[in-house]
Amino acid sequence: MKTTRFCSLFVLFFSLAMQPLQVKAQLGPSLTSPGAPQASDPICTIPLYLGSFYTTGPAVGSLSPDFTLHGLNGDSLHLAGLLAGGKPLLLVNGSLTCPVFRNKIPALEQMALAYAGLLEVAIVITVEAHPTDVSPYFGYVNITSQNQQEGILYPQPLSYGDRANLAQIAVNHSNITVPVYLDRPCQEWWNYFGPAPNNAYVFLPNGQIAIKHGWFHRTPDQMFCDLDSILNVSSGSCQANPSFGNFRAEPLNLQSSGNPGDVLFNYIDLIAGPQGDAQVLIMKIEEQYGPGWESAFCADICYSSVADSIVVTIPANDTMHFSLDFLSPANPGSSTVKLGFRNQNNSQNKYSFVLEASTLSSGFEQTKKEQRSSTYLLKIGQALPEAWGKVQRMHSYDGRLLSTRGGELPSTPGFYWVICEGRPYRMLLLP
Repeated sequence: MKTTRFCSLFVLFFSLAMQPLQVKAQLGPSLTSPGAPQASDPICTIPLYLGSFYTTGPAVGSLSPDFTLHGLNGDSLHLAGLLAGGKPLLLVNGSLTCPVFRNKIPALEQMALAYAGLLEVAIVITVEAHPTDVSPYFGYVNITSQNQQEGILYPQPLSYGDRANLAQIAVNHSNITVPVYLDRPCQEWWNYFGPAPNNAYVFLPNGQIAIKHGWFHRTPDQMFCDLDSILNVSSGSCQANPSFGNFRAEPLNLQSSGNPGDVLFNYIDLIAGPQGDAQVLIMKIEEQYGPGWESAFCADICYSSVADSIVVTIPANDTMHFSLDFLSPANPGSSTVKLGFRNQNNSQNKYSFVLEASTLSSGFEQTKKEQRSSTYLLKIGQALPEAWGKVQRMHSYDGRLLSTRGGELPSTPGFYWVICEGRPYRMLLLP
């Protein structure tokens, strides 16, 4: 009888020991009320935030407050309830009009698969980063060339229902399968954990913040390595010691022109070789601005005009579509910026270019005269010369990236840049 009782107790103890340790989350007071907002609830005023995304929000090691977010299908994320399941949560912030967020969706989906059963993964849709009205991170309209090309042109939502509609468009556009939740109308999550367009947090089951990325999974931060560490697993995707190689720079348009008040885009493709990733320092070497002019970098992310230098990492065999965006005032004028590009791991691998932008009615007359002989005249509806090859990209004369889906040419007369198999052609479309 004693032996039977001892065996029963041993089996009970062993079975409990083999179960995951359930640690109750010690969370702060909730940021949000538990009830779901109404679709008609107006979005509260969104303040401008022009600071660093790495210093804002709670620090690693601090305890998170509780919060409840609601999804598109009547579901919800209650932090305390989710963490009670014993698994950490990776929560990534984004918005439909943030191209950086959209470009990171494949990596996020890969993480959800790689750590299935060990990690909860979710998205919170917050403030739109690059709407067709003023961006909260720039203080001016900055819709980005990628948004123009993909047709992601939407204003900042005015209601909670509008935010839900844009979130559904994001799900459909990027084929998102991980759960998606919405920040509340007054941005309680964004205000506390941001402000930022695409930051990320990992919450441990005890409520502690274990990982924080100011930009989700952006070099030097590597989320696969961070998750492997806290979960004590090897996903096979952590590149702790990447190899480095060279790059080349191919300017697409060194000049751009448009109307006063326009944002003018000058494009340079940065192409990494097969040897390894390229770490590139980009600097404004010389700047000559007309009154009221500014310029800003747009690379893997878009930067404020106050940034004079940045460092970007281009994966091996990949191309980064870099642009210098000239912000012109209401009065006609012009500006010139000399840029330098230097490999951080090979000082001999470097380039420099002079980029110009003008809103003067004369534009770049001398340049036009010099280039007239290399301008190709085509009529609307006429096919491109077969010798050019496949169309890769197309730009309007002010540098705006145009859609080339289906190989269709623009239907509006004017000057265009056409890039076919890596070579640029200047084209004048006639009626």
